[in-house]
Amino acid sequence: MSRRYTREIVSRVVPLAAVLSMVCLSACDQEEGGGARAGGQRGGRGQRDSGDAALPVKTEAVTLGEVTSYVETHARLEAERWVEVVSRAQGLAERLQTEEGERVEAGQILLHLEKEELRLQLEQARVSAHQAQATFDRTKALQERRMISQQEYETTRNELENAEVSLREVQLRLEYADIRAPIDGVVMLRSVEMGDLVRTNQVVFAIADLQPLLARIRVPEKRMTQVLVGQEARITVDPVPDRVFSATVRMISPGVDPASGTIKVTLEVPAAGILRPGMFATVRIITDSRKDALIIPKKALLLETDEDDVFAVREGKAERVRIELGYTDGDRVQVVTGLEEGDEVITVGHEGLKENAAVRIVGAKTSAPAAEAPAEGGDGGWSGSRGGSE
Repeated sequence: MSRRYTREIVSRVVPLAAVLSMVCLSACDQEEGGGARAGGQRGGRGQRDSGDAALPVKTEAVTLGEVTSYVETHARLEAERWVEVVSRAQGLAERLQTEEGERVEAGQILLHLEKEELRLQLEQARVSAHQAQATFDRTKALQERRMISQQEYETTRNELENAEVSLREVQLRLEYADIRAPIDGVVMLRSVEMGDLVRTNQVVFAIADLQPLLARIRVPEKRMTQVLVGQEARITVDPVPDRVFSATVRMISPGVDPASGTIKVTLEVPAAGILRPGMFATVRIITDSRKDALIIPKKALLLETDEDDVFAVREGKAERVRIELGYTDGDRVQVVTGLEEGDEVITVGHEGLKENAAVRIVGAKTSAPAAEAPAEGGDGGWSGSRGGSE
């Protein structure tokens, strides 16, 4: 027997067993027992047999709501600007002025290095500069009276310029001993401790601008026409799975990567005080939206045929209805034709159900449109609406 044939048998037998189990369990519940006792009291044996024949099912009502077509993938959030702060001077870390997680402004001091040696070097450079200035003044006066050669005059002038450069160099090293923030942002990393010997060009802090964040994704080239600059997108992250964050397509790369057959798309994501660089995010770019669409749960669809069918409960019987589907949005699907608002479609108990079979609705209630949930799809992590444009 082929594996395909075996799978077909299993796919039909298992749902049938589930239905039989549900019938057996429902026969023992209080509602069924109460109905049997009431029927016995009325003495209607025919009525009791008819009630027992009705199969228990669960239904949900067809509702109106918004349904979207989208393309979906995943990305790591990153800061638009992430700057590693390096020391431009050498010295011992004397005093820390900030910590990780604190917001700083451009020019704010982050760390003081020890300055004792630098101050001595500054005094020495000042003395040398004063001496060179005095020597130059005397030489200039003598040169004006033509008592020295032009070469001696130029030599003293060069010595003065060198002394001034040395003074400025020491002043810069003293300024660099106060390590400052290059941008406005949040301190993401501190890699120095009090008393550490900080060397020139050593990374001591990392600062990131968290507003906004960026998500860089790769879109298959066959779907590139569905993505436009300024297009709306939605972001979800694992720490707050029930919250949807807004995003906007900022840039689209003009070229296709020949190795992967994709284009790079950059989205701008407001941090909203929750999102952080490095978070793993699900990115859903909305390509179309339809309001006041008829919506049913995806689980109401019958999987026994290749057609799009559901069972609707009408006058206590299960009626198979052929429908036309529109967009698929998570665990919801849009119905274009075949149903009307308020129709009850069977969501549990329809496996193996016969058309026009008598059914009894268990725990009937009208459900609101379900929350959006990430859908599984192909295209290397991409998914989209069932009825959307490709």
